[in-house]
Formats: sequence, C-alpha cells, structure tokens
Amino acid sequence: MTHTVSIPAPRLPARQTPDVPERVGKALLGRIQEPDVRPLFHVASVTTPLNAEDFVKACRAQRSARPDTTSAPVPPAIEPLPPSLEAQAAALRGTEQFRTTYEPFGATFARVPLAELVTPQWWVDTEYIQTLTDAVPAEDDLDGMFGFSFATGRLAMPMHLGLNGAAFASAKIGDIGVPSPLRVARYSPERVTFEFDVTPRPNWVWLAASQDMSRLLILNGVHHLLALLKAGRTHALCLLRPAQSLGDPTIGFNFQDPSLFKPSELTAARPPLLRDYLDDQQAVDVGIHLRQNFLRLAVQSDPGVIPRVA
Repeated sequence: MTHTVSIPAPRLPARQTPDVPERVGKALLGRIQEPDVRPLFHVASVTTPLNAEDFVKACRAQRSARPDTTSAPVPPAIEPLPPSLEAQAAALRGTEQFRTTYEPFGATFARVPLAELVTPQWWVDTEYIQTLTDAVPAEDDLDGMFGFSFATGRLAMPMHLGLNGAAFASAKIGDIGVPSPLRVARYSPERVTFEFDVTPRPNWVWLAASQDMSRLLILNGVHHLLALLKAGRTHALCLLRPAQSLGDPTIGFNFQDPSLFKPSELTAARPPLLRDYLDDQQAVDVGIHLRQNFLRLAVQSDPGVIPRVA
C-alpha cells in the first residue's frame, strides 16, 4: 500500500481591497495551467489576491501542493428518471427550449451519482452555493428535486433607454432573459406591428458523456450540483447527452477562455471533480469583482437604397 504525504498550500491573504465590491469563492488554482494564470487574473477581475504576481505565486503553490489522488474511475451508474416524475419530464420535453437546445443533441433525463462528476470551471461563488444549499429539498421530495434541478430564472424589471431601447440588468444571468425572433403580429396597409418575447434563461443541470472521458462532464449547473453535494445528497437529476469528444463544438465550450480548464485537465486520469471545491487541500478562497449582467435591446431603423432586380 502506498501512502502520500501532502503539504498544505499556503492560504491566500485576507481581503486587500475593502472598497471594491467582491464575491469570495472557492478556486481550484492547482488546476490552472501556467500560460492561463495571468490572463485569468485579468479576465476574471480577481480582487483577492490584489495583484497578478501574488495570484501567480498562489497558483504555483497550490499546483505543487496538490495531493496525489490518482485512482481508477468508477463507471458512472446512470439511472433512469424515477417513474413518478414522468409527467414533469414530459412537460419539460414539450417546451420550445428543450426542442431547440437539448433534444437535437440526444438529451435524456437521468439520475447520476455526484461523487465523480467533472467540473470545467476554476471558481464557484461561495455565497450563492450556500443560498442554494439552504434551498435543497428533502431527499424524498422528488418533485422538489426536479424543480431544483431544472430551475428557470425570473425576469428582472426592464429599464427604458431612450425612445426605442430597453435593458435588463441583474446579478444573475438567468434573470436578464433571451429574446425570441422578431415576428409580424398584425398587418394592414396602414400599420404593421412587430413583436418579440423575452423569456428567462433555463438553468437546467446538463451533463455530457464524452467518449474521451471516463467520467461525466458538467456542462451547466455546477453550483446547483455542488449545493446538493454540500447538503449531503449523493445523486442528482439531470439532462444527459452523448458527445464524441470534448472537441465537439456543440458542447458549447470555448477552451481559449482561461476560466475553463483545458481538455488535457478534463480528460486526465484524475480530472478536477465537483467534490474538490469542498476539499481545503484542493480549493482556496479567491475574491473576484462583483459583476452585473445586462441585456440591451434596441429598435433602429436603417433606411437605404438597393438596386432593383426586376
């Protein structure tokens, strides 16, 4: 039997930017590859540690202190959705969002274990996770668990911007909405009325079974899944899709983004796992600048002249 001795990485300094609104979260700094460290510091608007050089040192220290936890992965025991939830699943399948965004990629409902799920992101919001953890349904509340796993945002009140503009703003991306295609609502020779809808973004737990990975990859829902794990749950409900590889563009990941782990990390023998955020040897506190998401909508006329064809 082999025993591995791990030296704890030094903790990051206390908050150094008291006048800057920030959110503190857990970060898997040891998983960030060296070329991505400095770009990530700026792209993510890191506030603690205060400067890029301290961030680089923290990443290097965490990388060298990362415990050797390589082990043979256990094939995920994927289970079908409990029969009592079929009515809720059918309702979700009937939505335009499911038909256009999930169904074309072979999405199926499933129940999966949490322990070996692979996370693609370096940072999670501690306060948001605690809010979600407090809202986790009882283990035998299947209806509540379905609603928790397939949540949808709530639209914030839009603000008017000038005569023909409006904007949504919210700290939550799901609360700013998605506009539908423009359509002709009413027509007459005297007046044409156009309209469109803005609907909340779904925040559904969405996983991929990629052929180049031995574990399931989280595509969406890291915070919800981590809240379940923190609340003592062992399984989660999800939508699951197949993928030939991480290079499949329909997965929706841009691996040039330094906030996402590189494919070599995600396909490693021991990739970054969801449960690592709860392990003090794997995750450290990092603050980032508090952000506000917005969606601006504007109607502009663009008169011009083009050649007639006939």
